[in-house]
Amino acid sequence: MLEQIPRPLLVFGALILGVAFFFVIQKPHSICQSQMEVFTEAQAGQIFPRKTQTSQRPAIFPRLVENCKIGNSPGACYELFTLLRKLLRDLNASPQECLVPFGEAVEVKQAIWQGTQLMIQLAWGEKPPETGLARLGWFEPPDLALFCQLKAMFLRLYGEEIWEEFRMSMSAKLPGEAQVIESGNCLNCESLKKASEVFSPEEIW
Repeated sequence: MLEQIPRPLLVFGALILGVAFFFVIQKPHSICQSQMEVFTEAQAGQIFPRKTQTSQRPAIFPRLVENCKIGNSPGACYELFTLLRKLLRDLNASPQECLVPFGEAVEVKQAIWQGTQLMIQLAWGEKPPETGLARLGWFEPPDLALFCQLKAMFLRLYGEEIWEEFRMSMSAKLPGEAQVIESGNCLNCESLKKASEVFSPEEIW
C-alpha cells in the first residue's frame, strides 16, 4: 500500500509526523520558563552559580551572609544588602504571574529567608534591645526600607500564613537575655534563655 503513495508525499507526511511527535514529547517553554532563564542570567554569580564553557563559579551570596554575620556593621553588610536590593529589583521587574514560580527556586527562597532572618537578628542584637531607637541596632533608614521590601516580597512569594510561621520561629532564635561574661568566660551561655521564654510574641515583634 505504501508503494502506491508518491514518494514526495510520503516524505512530507513523515516530516509532519516527526514535528508533531517532537511537540508532544517536548512542550514549548511557557512565558515563566523563559523569564526564569532571563532572571537566572541576571542573578548569575549572585544567588545562582555563574556557568562558563569550562567551569562553574559558585554564587557569592553565602560568603556575603557570613561576612555580614561576622562583621555586624554597615561596612561588613554593605555588599550583602546591595545584592538583596538587586534581587528585589529583578524580581519586581519580572512578570507578576511568574513571581510564585520564581519563589519556588531553592536559591531565591534561601536568599529571601536568610536575608530577612539575618536583618532581624542584626537589629535585635546579642541581647534584648532597649526601648526606643536601640531596637533598630545600627540600621539606618535605607536598611529599614530594605527590610520592609524583603518582608513585602516574602508575603507575595509565600503568603501570610508562612510569614506568621517564620515570624514565630524567629522567637526561638533571638536571645532573651544578655550573656554574663567574667574573666573571659560566659557564665550563663548554657542556660541562656531565648526571647520566646521571656517575652510575648507581641513584645518581640
